[in-house]
Amino acid sequence: MSSGIANVNGTQIWYELSGSGDVVVQIGGAVSAHEGYETVTPEIAKHYTVLNYDHRGYGLSGRPKQQYTIQTWCDDLEALLAELNIEKAHIHGGSMGSFIAIAFAIKYPKRVGKLLLGAGAVAKCDQMGISHFRVWQYLAKSYGVGSFEVADELVNKAFSREYIDTQGREKLISLMQDTAQRNADTNVFIDACQVMIDADVGSDLAGIEAPTLVMVGSEDVLTPLDAGPAGFGARMVAEAIKRAELCIFEGSGHGHYAECAEDSINAILGFLKN
Repeated sequence: MSSGIANVNGTQIWYELSGSGDVVVQIGGAVSAHEGYETVTPEIAKHYTVLNYDHRGYGLSGRPKQQYTIQTWCDDLEALLAELNIEKAHIHGGSMGSFIAIAFAIKYPKRVGKLLLGAGAVAKCDQMGISHFRVWQYLAKSYGVGSFEVADELVNKAFSREYIDTQGREKLISLMQDTAQRNADTNVFIDACQVMIDADVGSDLAGIEAPTLVMVGSEDVLTPLDAGPAGFGARMVAEAIKRAELCIFEGSGHGHYAECAEDSINAILGFLKN
């Protein structure tokens, strides 16, 4: 395993490489950055080279004061691959990372081997999803992204009722709060929520040629299997992409990497090896 800092588009991007073989790039979410893949990275790295990195504005990467957009994050990833002399890679994005992965596959198709979309890939949020993200923005503006209030609401939307009761609500809130304090700034988090509110790429999905795996928990209330009429949920994403398959984790909420890590690993490796 090795890590480093790459100078990318005027800022510094932290990255970590582990394993060997074809490259799997993992794009982090709106709170956890690269830490969101801790449950799956070790097993994937037994078969592939895993490139984890922190977005601009997150974790160990530079945090310039600016407006953060999905195009900025897409362009940073393309520049990072160029800096590391990686011509093509499998692109794996979970949660907000799936929004970025879809946008990356649309803008830089020649860079993408296979496309993996986790934690409820949606092309457009429905009204309930938009409401969830606006509540997050309001709480972050009022209390800060590292606050108990934000962590409490994140846990509510990230996990299933069964997982919260089994793991313990206070424990999960504490872990979420610690993760947010390490990895996210309030203003960047607010911009990240806006990125997901504004996403509307359903009409572009037919142009994605890469074989695609769409993973979603059956109990995901944030980025659901089936969105309301105003949205474009995970099932519709899988139907719209030519060479896509849908994997549903029964009983899991949004955070299937935590709730059913073994099933997530098996789905990822099974798809990559086929």
